[in-house]
Amino acid sequence: MSKWADLPGDLLNVILSKIFGKDIHTFSLVCRSWNAVVATSPYRYSPCLMYYLRSKHMWKFYQYNSFFCLSFPELENAEIRCSKYGWLLMSRYDNSLFFFDPFNNRKIELPCKHPFGYTTICFFHPPTSPDCVVVGIATPYFGEVVVKIVVLRHGENKWEVNKYRHGKRFLVSRGAPVLHRGLLYFLDVKGNVATFDMSKRDCKLRFVIKFRCLRRRRIGSKIKEHFLFNIKGEENLFAVFLMHEERKVNMFKLLEPEMKWELVEDIGDKVLYLSHISSFGDTAYQKNMENRIYFPGDTTVYYSLSSGKYHSLDQNYNSSNNSCLLKRWDFAVWITPAPTRLFTDLIWCPKVDPT
Repeated sequence: MSKWADLPGDLLNVILSKIFGKDIHTFSLVCRSWNAVVATSPYRYSPCLMYYLRSKHMWKFYQYNSFFCLSFPELENAEIRCSKYGWLLMSRYDNSLFFFDPFNNRKIELPCKHPFGYTTICFFHPPTSPDCVVVGIATPYFGEVVVKIVVLRHGENKWEVNKYRHGKRFLVSRGAPVLHRGLLYFLDVKGNVATFDMSKRDCKLRFVIKFRCLRRRRIGSKIKEHFLFNIKGEENLFAVFLMHEERKVNMFKLLEPEMKWELVEDIGDKVLYLSHISSFGDTAYQKNMENRIYFPGDTTVYYSLSSGKYHSLDQNYNSSNNSCLLKRWDFAVWITPAPTRLFTDLIWCPKVDPT
């Protein structure tokens, strides 16, 4: 055992970059020196991209600049609706919901189906936490001007339904909402912001002074994709909007209480991972990843804020001002490994004794 314990840390990090899920936890149990490497390794909780290969009935992962495939029979005929804290929120065709942790093969069934026709279904706080809530948001394409929000709290088996009527049209985007300073923030298709206070059951549509810094009119109608997110260590919320069919990247910071979008052209040592199901920013764990935005794609495409161009890690592609390298993968998701906890209660709503 001493020979294994004496392996250099750089070599152990290379090995660690090639393993996944529960194997990382097993790796950490070999000996104290291996455990110390796991505790400080940048690969321990670095994000990976996950998407479904229907032709092969396999899930494909991209992690540490390499691809691999895994099979999850539990996810057959299910769609990812949200990803946070290492967990996936999945919906089946019959509208039933469940949480799944692909890193540790854990599953939590929800006691009730989600309402039909909700653009967004997301959750906040880990599903093993008593603070976890599942939220659905819908705005009709036609008819009355209304925002519908449903909430399912941990330990409950019935949705709380909230409806809010407003004078202005607000059509919710597909971008994932964000919990920020106690409020739920989400976007409409023109870049406006709504907030929902789950404790007070209060929803406010907040029409942002849009894109004044760009000095362009009607830019909201040019937005094709919306991403709202936090960056770890930053106080403000951020958004990335992809414009026109070529998916030109524009990044903004939300200034409050003025409710203005301020153009952002550099994020320093941060890196962004954006998808329609999950978006977030963090400090880059490698120097060459700084000031980049990673999008889901089969050729590992990223946008560099430094160059203002799309790039690919595939050497067969050149950089481009537009997204010709990037196929639109609406159902791919970035997921960060969850810590392994073997004895966590995996019951959403305890059964009630009828007596």
